[in-house]
Amino acid sequence: MHTLYVPPSQIHTDIATITGSEHHHLRNVLRITSGETIRIIDGQGNIYTAEVLNTDTNQLSSEVRILTHEFHAQVPPSLTLFQGLPKHDKMALILQKTTELGITQIVPIYSAHALQKPSQNRYERWHRIVISATKQCERAWLPELCEPQPFEASLTQLEKFPLCLILNPQIAGKSQAQHIKAVLREISQPTSIALFIGPEGGFSNQEITAAIKNGCVSVTFGTNILRTETAAIAAVAVAAYEYQL
Repeated sequence: MHTLYVPPSQIHTDIATITGSEHHHLRNVLRITSGETIRIIDGQGNIYTAEVLNTDTNQLSSEVRILTHEFHAQVPPSLTLFQGLPKHDKMALILQKTTELGITQIVPIYSAHALQKPSQNRYERWHRIVISATKQCERAWLPELCEPQPFEASLTQLEKFPLCLILNPQIAGKSQAQHIKAVLREISQPTSIALFIGPEGGFSNQEITAAIKNGCVSVTFGTNILRTETAAIAAVAVAAYEYQL
């Protein structure tokens, strides 16, 4: 059964309206016709099955009739990825794979080694990637993709996280390094976790120091130095595995 994303504002009791790119996908890509059954997610934990009522090529939307409804509560901990903006199109891979693994929120951040600013078109494409990945892996909750923000601004949000980790490959293999597995197992079931991943070149020494002063724990994956996209995917995967998300 094909899955489509419909915002909560477009779902009213027993009728949902599909618009925009999802309407195009329904009509022109999937070529679904009236009478067929589809699966709908609203990104807020609600999953519906619905019967397509119309796919008129002259219309800008399609209506579907809700047949069944289920609600899936979020399972703690919530995972927030503070991702230093990488070069080229690496962010697309990070968004896709961390969504599949169960990320709750993604916050792109500017830092000393990540000063490029994504265009509005690129940001909108990122949002479409998150939606597509959410549908593909049949998640009930759509990860929140935040607007890019400075590294310093992200530090002001850390009080709400019981556990904050910053990947720091510069200390890999040294005595002061803590392995991410050991730190995760110190807290049996935190309500939320913040994961800071640097861009190419990592975070600067000043940024790491500031993060630690604001409550972050500096961790590594061991002696190997990972690419930014690998580190982001691995960090989310390890946390999801540890807490059985």
